[in-house]
Amino acid sequence: MKQIIFLTFVIAQLTICKAQQFAFQMTFIDAVGNTDSLTLGYDIAATDSLDTVFGETNIISTAYKIGLDVRSGSVWFQQNFNSAPLGLLPFETKKQIVANPCVTENFWQIMPIVEINIVSAHFPLKAFWNRILFNDTCRNGSVFTGVHPGGWWDTGGFKEVLKSKDSATFYSSQYYYLNNTDTVNVYWLAFSDSTLLSIGINKFTTNKSSITIFPNPTADFVTVSIKKSFGEINRVEFFNSMGQVILLSKKLNNIDITELPSGLYFIKASNSKGMSATTKLQKK
Repeated sequence: MKQIIFLTFVIAQLTICKAQQFAFQMTFIDAVGNTDSLTLGYDIAATDSLDTVFGETNIISTAYKIGLDVRSGSVWFQQNFNSAPLGLLPFETKKQIVANPCVTENFWQIMPIVEINIVSAHFPLKAFWNRILFNDTCRNGSVFTGVHPGGWWDTGGFKEVLKSKDSATFYSSQYYYLNNTDTVNVYWLAFSDSTLLSIGINKFTTNKSSITIFPNPTADFVTVSIKKSFGEINRVEFFNSMGQVILLSKKLNNIDITELPSGLYFIKASNSKGMSATTKLQKK
């Protein structure tokens, strides 16, 4: 059976549409032998919504298959991040191409995240992929995980680095949502370089003497001030309490934070030499 599964996804690798910059096949098998698969990847022209140019089709209204059904979607993201202001519509699809992690500047595009929704009565499941495809500087930190990307280094949980192994066995996820009468286990795949594996709030390099943020607290706009001796800043990141980057800015003045929920945030400013300074912000 393992040989058949392996042959199936190897053949699929050779037949994937060439329209996107990168794509791969991820195949799943449950404890009684049911199989299903997804096509996942990224492209400079892709978005977080459905892109028909890449063959993405919304099947959210289609009932889940008996046995095993695996889809990529946006439902969990919308329920937990209130994505209505972003203009995203709920969807589930068998193929999802997200933004290129090497060229874009928005957080959800710097670390493009694919939500993987699984309905199965027969755990544990096993996932298969070709790890050789992830031996690349744009995606050598890509992970398949049961904890939402951005927080696993602090919270633990199931995760596999895709360049390290060709398969992973995993159990029912701690996260789920109810879709009518269906309980859907939610997992994630994040495309990123190797820096994704080591960043966390507990690993921040704090240098409060170099960075000032004002006004603080504030509800709308904020300005970051850095000492001249620190050097030129090339990015400012806003982290929530789980270590997730929820905003990225290339500018220092009048950064718009009006859509961020109220709460405490960690602000990290980095220069071109890789040095960073952090401080805290209270959003009203």
